[in-house]
Parts: sequence; C-alpha cells; structure tokens
Amino acid sequence: MRLLGTLLYFIIGAAVGAAAGALVASMLAPQNGDDLKIKIRERIDEGRKARDQAEIETTEAMKQRFRNKVGDPDAMNAHTS
Repeated sequence: MRLLGTLLYFIIGAAVGAAAGALVASMLAPQNGDDLKIKIRERIDEGRKARDQAEIETTEAMKQRFRNKVGDPDAMNAHTS
C-alpha cells in the first residue's frame, strides 16, 4: 500500500511539473513564423539605416579632417565650372 501511495504522489508531482513546464514554455515561446519574419525585416532595415547614417557621418568627418590638414575649407567640395 505504501508503494501505491508513493507512486500516486510521484504521478501527481509529475503532472503538476509538466503543467508548470507547459505554462512557462508557452509564455516564453518565440513568435510565430510570420511575426518573426516581420521582426527580422524591421531589424535589417534599422541596421541598414544606421549603416547609411554612419557612412554619411564618417564621410563628412573625414572630409573635415582633410580640410583641416590642408588648410582649405573648400577642399573636396564639388565645384561646377
């Protein structure tokens, strides 16, 4: 009889543990495929925009540094004749 009681407690504990695990897993599960694709596209677009902005800022900083080195504030400006 004691073995049956122990087995019953084990089964109840396993069921409660499985239910708790399923609850936690459902709360922490990643997004579905379509939502994940949208999020990835958004992150890629953000990265591209950040890259483009960094390129512009770096180019301008390098031009300014060159202008300071050569002492010509108009160096590297496009001149139309």
